[in-house]
Amino acid sequence: MDGELSGGSWTGKRRAELVLAVLREEISVAEAALEHGLTVAEVEGWCERFLQGAENALREPADPDFEPHDEAIERLHRQIRMLIESIRVLP
Repeated sequence: MDGELSGGSWTGKRRAELVLAVLREEISVAEAALEHGLTVAEVEGWCERFLQGAENALREPADPDFEPHDEAIERLHRQIRMLIESIRVLP
């Protein structure tokens, strides 16, 4: 890498640039971590998230697995309803 990514904050764009360098085999995960003061687990996690995001972006809307956020939103709504009910019970 040319040092362009070293230092500063890790924006999504900078993370993507590093991940792409790893995926292009311009730098290994271990080298990327060492060069940028990151852990191997952090870089691997970014790579996994990047690839999952790419897969999600390319799914067909008719794909039955296309609604990953709906379940999370519904779970959060249930939690909110439970909290509201518990507040109503308080003296």
